[in-house]
Parts: sequence; structure tokens; C-alpha cells
Amino acid sequence: MSDTLIPTALAFARKGHAVLPLHWPVEERGRPVCSCMGHRRGRPCIRSAAKHPYGKLAPNGLLSASTDSGLIKYWFAVAAPAANLGVCTDKLLVLDIDPRHDGDASLAALEREHGELPQTWRVLTGGGGEHIMFDAPKEVRIASLIAEQMDNPPLGHGIDVRARSGYIVGVGSRHICGRSYHWSVDHHPAETPLAPPPDWLVERLFARTNNNNNHAPVASTEWTKLVTGPVAEYRDAAVARIVGHLLRRWVDTAVVLSLAHAWNASHCTPALTDCEVIAIVNRIAAREARRLDQENRDEGR
Repeated sequence: MSDTLIPTALAFARKGHAVLPLHWPVEERGRPVCSCMGHRRGRPCIRSAAKHPYGKLAPNGLLSASTDSGLIKYWFAVAAPAANLGVCTDKLLVLDIDPRHDGDASLAALEREHGELPQTWRVLTGGGGEHIMFDAPKEVRIASLIAEQMDNPPLGHGIDVRARSGYIVGVGSRHICGRSYHWSVDHHPAETPLAPPPDWLVERLFARTNNNNNHAPVASTEWTKLVTGPVAEYRDAAVARIVGHLLRRWVDTAVVLSLAHAWNASHCTPALTDCEVIAIVNRIAAREARRLDQENRDEGR
């Protein structure tokens, strides 16, 4: 455990940002793997290695996050001292810059068009990227976005958005490659206030994430058919139906993932692994992103 992880977790909790334990990197036969050991079951967590909720302490995923200092100390000092830190972004708007997918070039293009982003908190990620944090706008709802799952992401390729019902990996955590997450020297919370996002950023993200948000209410009988259990056969199909149902009604992907974890744990016999649930959500979210992109292109014709 990093010396900065627990102080970081407690500092976020004091500001009202709930935290949760995530899986962490371990070494197996000379190579780093995720502590969930999903690869042994043929389900390696490719995108989320050492980043997804630690099920033993966070059985409901993001819904298990807490601001309770005693529980946080127990999680990270006693129960799972090697765990990575997840920070909920309900009250944050975070730009996740990934240079491996041209995120640095996309950020440079945005700043050429709109001017430099305001001084605010920044984290250098273990994967070589950057988290740029803003205080979440109070008047509008911004949803999380994964640029890689979109043909035309709103901020350009390589810039994901973490907002309400999402989370980021926090300072003191270790990337699957072994490098740590740490504060940018010139953007540390001790010396830099958390800035509000610029108006152009809010307008662009709000317009994109709220487009086509016109789903009709769901009848209780329809929902009952989806969630009734227990399920012993075709468990993956049952989880997929619930995930698809929620995503089609514009529920944030991070919330869908948390609900899928919780439903799987309580209704599937035996339960799917965390990695299996994550793979289902990622697959259907990618399909939905492609569908929405196609609808946007069709409307623009």
C-alpha cells in the first residue's frame, strides 16, 4: 500500500466524495495480473485490470462506496492493504486523458480552439495519462463517456469522461504495469483549488450525453419479468437482458455495472465472476454506443 493512499481516501471522503476498494496488480510467473485472477477462468479483465471493484469488500460495486472514515481505514489498512482506491465522481467532472489513443493530441486541439483549461486538480495516472478534475456543475447532469466505444467522441479520441455515477482510480493506487498514480506537482489540492469546468465544456458534454434522452417509463410488470430469480441456467443471458434494458433507458454505464454486480450476486446460482459481469456490460455498452452514433449520423444527414 502506498503511503499516500489512505490519506488521499480520507481527504476525498471529508469533501463528500465516496471511495471504495478496487482490485490491484499482483505478480504471477513474472508478469503482472489483476488480483481477481479472472485469467485463470478464461476471463481476463483487459480494460479494467486492477481497476474494478473488489467484490469481497464492495459487493455492490459503486453502490458500496462510502465516506465513513472508520470503514475506509478498515478497508485499506486491515482488510485489503494492497487494494487500489476508487473515487466516486458524482460531485466531480473528470477528463481522463489517454495518450495511447491520442488523448494528448485531442486535448491540445480543444485548447487551441477554446483556450487553456483552468488551473485545477490533476493526477498523473499509472498508465501514462492524466486525470483533469473539475467541480461538477450543479445545474446540469453530465454522464460518463468512454471515447473508445464511440466513433465520434465529444472531446475527441482518447478523452474519456467520468462524471455522475462513475469513478476514477485514485492517487496511491498502482496501475497493472506497476506504476503509481500521483498528483501533478503543479496541480496538487493542497495548493490548487478545484475549479469549475469552463462553460464550453459543460455545453458540449451536456448536449451529447442528453441527446435522444426520451425513453418512456417502464411498466412494473416488464421490470418484474427481468429481475425475478434465482437464475441457474443462461445466467450470462439474464444479466445481458437487464444490462441492455437499463442502457437503452439511458442509465449511466457505471450505475448499470454496479446494479449488474448486485443482481448477479443475489440472483445467479452460482454467481458469475466479476470479470464476466464486466465483460457483459462492456460488450453491450459498446453496442449501444455504436447504435447512438449511427442515429446521430442519420439525424445529421
